[in-house]
Amino acid sequence: MDEPKWDLFISHASEDKERFVEPLASRLSELAVRVWFDRFQLRPGMRLSEAIAEGLAKSRCGALVLSPSFIGKPWTSYEMSGLVNRFVEDGILLLPIWLGVSREEVKSLNPALADIFAINADENEIEKCALRILQIVRPQLYDNLSELHLLSSSSVKIKEEVVDIRTLKLGPIRHHDLPDSLLVRIRNIWLATRDYLAISLEETIENFQRDLEPHVEVEVWERVVSAFGNVCEKVPDTEDRRTALGTLLRLTSGGAEGVVSMVGAGLLDEELLEIVLEAAKESMPRVTISDVLDNGSQDKT
Repeated sequence: MDEPKWDLFISHASEDKERFVEPLASRLSELAVRVWFDRFQLRPGMRLSEAIAEGLAKSRCGALVLSPSFIGKPWTSYEMSGLVNRFVEDGILLLPIWLGVSREEVKSLNPALADIFAINADENEIEKCALRILQIVRPQLYDNLSELHLLSSSSVKIKEEVVDIRTLKLGPIRHHDLPDSLLVRIRNIWLATRDYLAISLEETIENFQRDLEPHVEVEVWERVVSAFGNVCEKVPDTEDRRTALGTLLRLTSGGAEGVVSMVGAGLLDEELLEIVLEAAKESMPRVTISDVLDNGSQDKT
């Protein structure tokens, strides 16, 4: 059998599209789930029955959004029959999503469906539903997402956006004289990252001089460098290492959503992400700049 093209085929009634299914499908796509959803896949001129048949045949899992609108419709019955047949014949995962229906209503539609573990959904809790589906359909990705949020947890909420680097203004030099012991540590950080970050030693030192708490920033960077060293032992490719370093830096600033977006856009390989997360857990145990600042017992050499 060919490799599945999609992770999840979503069968639904058109009445539920705007209020529930499309927001759910969009969120799942953001979480790097490959979703077959008619509005994403169908284009003018395509034969509807053939497109749906391909979606049914090339999906690893099937979701049935069972609602009052779904029950009794002939077209949804066609999709449901296709998914149930694959569930029986090919052993695919079938995931009923109950949206405002009771077990008796599902049982009247198809007694077998009433015996399959289902998700009770609410149109006001789409994020919760999406994460539950992710946990079932892509368990490793769900675990990675959980680790990302743990590792990048911070009291400071970071909003990421793309800006023209030429518009950025550097802050003032706040510390003209750094201790020799700190300069040695900064040089070690630069040596470990110079092949992957286009910045000179002088610029690196100046960046630390601009920080409010240089010793804190150095400690965070040392944790990143330690994790990065573990990554480099397993990852030989230079570009992959550069991507891994960028991912580690995102995690120190609460950028979990940005990392998830990279996975969804195909910019970050899931296998590389797992290596990064494992390294981060060993060297960056849920510590961020904010955590260090809040801990008055940290060494301020």
